[in-house]
Amino acid sequence: MNAPDPLDPHDDGTAKHPAPPPPSASGFPPPPAAPGGYAPPAGPAYQSASGPYAGAAPAQHPPGTQPPGPYVPHQYVPGPYPAQPSNGTLSWVLGFLIFIPIPFLSAIISGIAMAVPYSSLSRRGPVAAANARAAANWGLTYLTVSTVLLLAHFIVLAAFAGDEGMEGFFPIGIAITLYLVLGVLHIVLVIIGTVRSSGGKVMRVPFAIPYVRG
Repeated sequence: MNAPDPLDPHDDGTAKHPAPPPPSASGFPPPPAAPGGYAPPAGPAYQSASGPYAGAAPAQHPPGTQPPGPYVPHQYVPGPYPAQPSNGTLSWVLGFLIFIPIPFLSAIISGIAMAVPYSSLSRRGPVAAANARAAANWGLTYLTVSTVLLLAHFIVLAAFAGDEGMEGFFPIGIAITLYLVLGVLHIVLVIIGTVRSSGGKVMRVPFAIPYVRG
């Protein structure tokens, strides 16, 4: 016989009441069932050494999948990167250094500067290599011819003008005239080479000395 319910005046102890659920290992009863009939699993899945609410149920994964493993930070591994394609325009643009307001020295600087980028631009593709090679050949050609003309001009001037002519007269001979014409040709070729190379075309100077061969 069950004990009568003190809160029910009609209960004389003969009614049968459902037995209370047994306590869990933690000493607390399991949570009641949800209205939809789902009851969270009770037992050690929700328990830990520090209390019943410190742990958590293991995550459920769909069949055929693996639970995520420990986080592994991404490691940067440096490696060789391919050189970016280029048109070799830089070699021709450096020819504009002729406009440096230093007579004669600007021609030397311009010719040398056009040949410097060839070693790096030759690895940037066939168009860049061809333009850099053409610019280097013309720059070195301009440097060579300009140096010869300037030396010839000053040699002739010193040989035929005499001391008196060197002090008070600076004639414009054939050599210095050719040097000025060569400077104008250099500027024209630099402009054309810059425009053609920037458009992805190859600039060729057939009368340049082939210092650099492909």
